[in-house]
Amino acid sequence: MQIILGITGGVAAYKAADLARLLANRGHRVRCILTEAGARFITPLTLSSLTGEPCYGANPDQGEWRAVPNIEHIELARWAELVAVVPATANILGKAANGLASDLLSTVLLATRAPILWAPAMNTGMWEHPAVQANLDRLRSFGHAVVEPGEGVLACGEEGSGKLAEVAVIAEAIQVHGAPKLPVLAGRTVLITAGPTREDLDPVRTLTNRSTGLMGIELARAFRDAGARVQLVLGGDLPAPWGVETLRVRSAQDMLEACEARWTAADGLVAAAAVADQRPESPAAEKAKKLEGNETLVLTRTPDILARLSAARRPDQWAVGFAAESEQHLGHAQGKLLKKGLDAVLVNDIQGGRGFGAQDNALTPITSEGPHPAIGPLPKDQLARAVVQWWARRLEARQG
Repeated sequence: MQIILGITGGVAAYKAADLARLLANRGHRVRCILTEAGARFITPLTLSSLTGEPCYGANPDQGEWRAVPNIEHIELARWAELVAVVPATANILGKAANGLASDLLSTVLLATRAPILWAPAMNTGMWEHPAVQANLDRLRSFGHAVVEPGEGVLACGEEGSGKLAEVAVIAEAIQVHGAPKLPVLAGRTVLITAGPTREDLDPVRTLTNRSTGLMGIELARAFRDAGARVQLVLGGDLPAPWGVETLRVRSAQDMLEACEARWTAADGLVAAAAVADQRPESPAAEKAKKLEGNETLVLTRTPDILARLSAARRPDQWAVGFAAESEQHLGHAQGKLLKKGLDAVLVNDIQGGRGFGAQDNALTPITSEGPHPAIGPLPKDQLARAVVQWWARRLEARQG
């Protein structure tokens, strides 16, 4: 992707160098534009060295720096496939929201037809000012994306909102806008469950499993990048992906209620969560104390979320499940497919601890036609994209 990275005057400008390097290392072409204030924090030489591309705009030694003295604002506006402003100050937000063009960056922002992404960074008082928020609302109404700042200790010593989002989060937001969309998924709503559920034994102890939720989170990213509107119902502790509507849940009952509230409006379901099959019949109100001799724990079944959702679906909805099996995995997955009335089951062979955490993994799709060739082994981010590609082809064939 061809990216214009606009850098304005804020202490967080130094983080733009890390972002430029990260994007270039991922294979993107990055051309930076510095404002006059931005050039007081970081130099054109640093940015051009990291990207291997010319840096445009202001130079502290030469004033407005022109790498190629021609109609640069139009050429750069046409060249860009995405424009990201990192950090975005209140000044540049106000200029862009009101159509002002007083330097190279603001002129490119006005002339380009590429998607525009903002990563604001400023003092809390400035960030919360009604004028700044009104300008952001107006930019959003133009179709621009905003990576909201985080909270923490700011450069001025105050603590609050306005801290530049993490570089990895901004890079992910850029990836979303640059990823190719799949027409069969574009604009569709996909409900995804991910992560473990936890069933309380007492206020301290829980019943859970080894799932981290990483596979489901990567699937949420992959469907999002393909153009789908993703609703993620997430257990566990991993951070939610940027740009995905996420609801945190704890127990199987919590997950069921969250899914049932969203299932009617969804086009499809990917049930990747590792739901606890049992819960304590009577959770203790106080921490259970040690007793002499053996102790007995009475368990009862949790609701079968996937079966409930599949039974309630309309003919135009689709449902894909996961099966983590340690033996006879293909046979067990085939039984799950038939019993729950699913369109596909992705089988995860977990013998020897495979499939948990950040390691490479492979999935074998099972449909009414039988087993399909395994997808993977691949790192989970690549595996998720491959699964989405496979399922998109199935949906296209079904519609065609």
